[in-house]
Amino acid sequence: MSDKMDRKRLLTELGTRFRALREELKWTQQRLSARAGVSRDTIHRLERGEVVDASSLTRLLDAMGQRLVFEKKPALRAADVRRMFAEVHEDADL
Repeated sequence: MSDKMDRKRLLTELGTRFRALREELKWTQQRLSARAGVSRDTIHRLERGEVVDASSLTRLLDAMGQRLVFEKKPALRAADVRRMFAEVHEDADL
């Protein structure tokens, strides 16, 4: 999968999760906009999976009592990769 597709999928997921959180709070985009000092259009773009700047995202999350957390992806070991692509590796049963 291309980097562009991965990025689009990530932005779409972010927008979906963000909208779900806002709706869980029972806030309209207008109410969140006023609380965060961010335009309603920015919220709309974020929820559609479009790019918004990090400072806007931070202000929105802060207004909702949330924060952004990064998780490290688990690293793949060489043996895992060989098993995943056994058809091209002779030593796949290691």
